Amino acid sequence: MIVKVSLIVAAILFFPVHSFSGLTGNVIDSGTGKPIVGANISYSGGERGTVSNAKGFFEIKDFHEDDFVVSAIGYKTKTVAVIPGKDHYRIYLDPADYSLQEVEVTAFNRTRRLVDVPGSISMIPASRIERERPVTVVPVLNQVPGVFAHSGALNTSRITIRGIGARVPYATGKIRAYLNNIPLTNGSGISIVEDIDPSVLEQIEIIKGPATSVYGAGLGGTVVMTARNPDLQPNQVSNSFNAGSWGLYRNTLNIDAGTSNMGISLNYNHTQSSGYRQNNQYRRDGLTAVSQLNAWENTSVTAIINYTSLKAHIPSSIDSATYVSQPSSAAANWLRTRGYEDYDKVLAGVSAEYDISNSLSANLSLFSTFVREKEMRPFDVLNEDRLSGGTRLKLTWSGTTAAGSWQILGGTELYRENYGYTSHENIGGLGEKGSMISDNHEVISWYNIFLQSDLDLARLKVSAGVNMNSSSTDYTDLFVTGPGNPSGRYSYGNIISPRISANYRYFRNNSVFMTISHGFSPPSLSETLTPEGFINPDIKPEKSWNLEAGLRGNLLDNRLFYDINFFRMQVEDLLVAERVGEDAWVGRNAGESLHRGFEGEFQLILFRSSDTGTGSWWAPDEVVLTPNLTLNNFRFTDFTDEGVDYSGNLLPGIPDRVLNTGIYGSLKGGLYANLNFRFVGKIPMNDANSRFYEGHNVINATLGFKTTISDNIETDAFVFAGNITNNKYASMILINAPSFNDTPRRYYYPGNPLNFSAGINIRYRFN
Repeated sequence: MIVKVSLIVAAILFFPVHSFSGLTGNVIDSGTGKPIVGANISYSGGERGTVSNAKGFFEIKDFHEDDFVVSAIGYKTKTVAVIPGKDHYRIYLDPADYSLQEVEVTAFNRTRRLVDVPGSISMIPASRIERERPVTVVPVLNQVPGVFAHSGALNTSRITIRGIGARVPYATGKIRAYLNNIPLTNGSGISIVEDIDPSVLEQIEIIKGPATSVYGAGLGGTVVMTARNPDLQPNQVSNSFNAGSWGLYRNTLNIDAGTSNMGISLNYNHTQSSGYRQNNQYRRDGLTAVSQLNAWENTSVTAIINYTSLKAHIPSSIDSATYVSQPSSAAANWLRTRGYEDYDKVLAGVSAEYDISNSLSANLSLFSTFVREKEMRPFDVLNEDRLSGGTRLKLTWSGTTAAGSWQILGGTELYRENYGYTSHENIGGLGEKGSMISDNHEVISWYNIFLQSDLDLARLKVSAGVNMNSSSTDYTDLFVTGPGNPSGRYSYGNIISPRISANYRYFRNNSVFMTISHGFSPPSLSETLTPEGFINPDIKPEKSWNLEAGLRGNLLDNRLFYDINFFRMQVEDLLVAERVGEDAWVGRNAGESLHRGFEGEFQLILFRSSDTGTGSWWAPDEVVLTPNLTLNNFRFTDFTDEGVDYSGNLLPGIPDRVLNTGIYGSLKGGLYANLNFRFVGKIPMNDANSRFYEGHNVINATLGFKTTISDNIETDAFVFAGNITNNKYASMILINAPSFNDTPRRYYYPGNPLNFSAGINIRYRFN
């Protein structure tokens, strides 16, 4: 009798698992929240199955299995265990790292697959940014071939593209940067990307060289950042926390919510660190809100506001003896005054897209930036206020023919900035504010007018464009009165920059491309001044012609993605910044330089789970190798400075070669590891090439574990080790370092020794 009762109870318990009438579910992109169309749902060893519809929905009417497998092109395969009594599943698939051939980019103002883009471009998706666990975006940018970023501190970086910008002392210049159409480049030509927290971004696209006619004055290139789009996010909340060496503490909170026609994404982030070096404390708080409204059939509106509050102390550079013996030391004068920068910054923009007809659309953007900054320096106390605003209008006309499609776009961008700055005495260099020593005001304005046409045929993609730019600066010295007042106006007139490029797909997903383009970089006001402080109207913008050609595509059954290119860029009217005081520079056009190089980006799939189908917890999911190589040969071709001829010398500040290699592997159970190796070659430290930095290598590693607790909750815990071989290296070199009062020249910003951090991310998705 007991045996019979036991069998009946077992049958009742067993029946719901294997005898329910059906099973339904939705297949969703884990990153964007969008439904995945055409996903394969298979069971019975792959002999039976179905596919998801346009809404990602699927249904199996007669199901008697313990699990089923969900797969889709460009995504990692997932095995889903059946839970007794549950008949509906929400399955989130992670994008596969080996889907680069399917990636679409938009930085050239036409959406194309990466393999079809007529020009040099690198794309960094959010998944890669999350994997690297960066405190700022600079380390991620530094892994792109052709890009080299010096990083003296979390708030002090100098990003260069193909050697352009290497002569800017402490910041990123001659490179344009945008966040959702809002310029991150101020009126002085300085781009500050470190303020944009990595957790805010959906992707980054980097155009290398003056290859775009739409963004205007970017001699080295353009960095286009895209914030997380609320229209593409599921309703969810996530929090990421990590802590590490030297008091590193970082917390990021994301909230995404929306309905069928509107959405909002909120991000709050806090980062602080005491730093490896003396006088190296850092604190940054950021708040970003992005909203999208699709209330009308032919109109969408996107708005973004980004607020940053930062206070960062400045250790500055040190001389070679201190670099060897006490690399954690700060420069004595900066330590004595407890030097720092402290600012609040607000970026705001709104963009409206309106479809006038099936073939004609208009996009109007309005943007504004406000910055209030105080900088305590050994030689003075600097206060700055910037208020800028502008608009960008773009009209796009497109159509199709029997042979392919075409697009013509044109528009304009207007920008105006009011920049006021005063300096006061730093009494005794001890951080006590004294009397005013200068009071200045600049009104900087410029405009771009651009026109671009694109023709996409079956195998051939052709793009041609032209940009006309004009800029002016009205400078007023409010401190000096009388005939010695240096107030004046600087303008270089109109500059026209054409571009033409083509891409030809010669075999399946393999193509060849070529670009001829013109670029320029306007001088900042300080670069136009004479040693006496007056504007020199004869200063000209740097200009260049760029020629490049490359190959891009997939081989070995899409296991190997490659993107290689060769470039040659001749820069004329080279601007030389001559230091005439601790914070006084003058500029002049001193010659020409030739930039030649090779850039290679590769991704090799050593293993992918789709090769073997399902597997146990310990079965490998994927193993990906991502090496890239940069070879540089940048030289002065005609350069004389203060009577010394440097023609033929290497440009300082740029290594002759850079190798980045990463290997990423994961198991089906959620365990993953990431190992990065970076080698930097020799760097000339001055124009005379009399001193060289010998280069270095750094190895970083991450070990993590991802798990899905339920349909709603996911966790990702990790540990990170930086510079695991504890090598001594310089993370930034100050080129042509000056010497005052016979003090040693301070070339070096030491990099961090061995360091650790650990953290966890928890995400909750609402059904």
